Amino acid sequence: METLKIDFKKEKTWEIEKICDYLQRGKVVAYPTETVYGLGCAATKASAVKKVHKIKRSPVNKPLIILVKSYCQLHEICYVSAAQDKYIRSVWPKTTRQAQNPDHINKEPPSTFILRKRGVLPNIVSGNVDSLAVRIPTANTSQDLPKKKFLIKILKKVNAPLISTSLNKQYQPPPARLNKMEDYFAPYTPDLLIDAGPLTKKATSRIIDIRDINNIKILRK
Repeated sequence: METLKIDFKKEKTWEIEKICDYLQRGKVVAYPTETVYGLGCAATKASAVKKVHKIKRSPVNKPLIILVKSYCQLHEICYVSAAQDKYIRSVWPKTTRQAQNPDHINKEPPSTFILRKRGVLPNIVSGNVDSLAVRIPTANTSQDLPKKKFLIKILKKVNAPLISTSLNKQYQPPPARLNKMEDYFAPYTPDLLIDAGPLTKKATSRIIDIRDINNIKILRK
């Protein structure tokens, strides 16, 4: 496992290119998100998704959350009705321009939506069910903005949705320190660790099922 230390305030172009190269080659990356450290890969690479499950010791039929770069990408991979789109825009940044604006701060907490999938991603991403759990990176405070900007840059350059699952083995707490990750995950480890130092302690995203827009269900608060 290779480690890449980054400073969001002094982020370099070659660092973004290196991370994206790993993802485009189907590698698994541990990376900071706007909530907690995540474990992920390009959602288009079935073999990489299998490796994520192997690292986490989770069953391959467990659905995984994915990150998208924009509303357009959301519509490419999920069926989104006008009513669902209206609801999503009331929670996520309200327009595509705001969603892609690196300095936009969203009032709502990070939210993941469950929608019916179009079938353009490998079935292993959704655990072979007909839905996907999808989130766009958002910032709720000024402290979140650097992480949001970082994620959007990665998503745009890779040009594919990314798997985003918490950096831990299933049913176990995450490693206390990033420099102990190899011991924690051994013998299966991510290919690249992006070390941005300690993150402000935040909860994982809430999960909202809006497949039936008339019966919205909050599955995780």
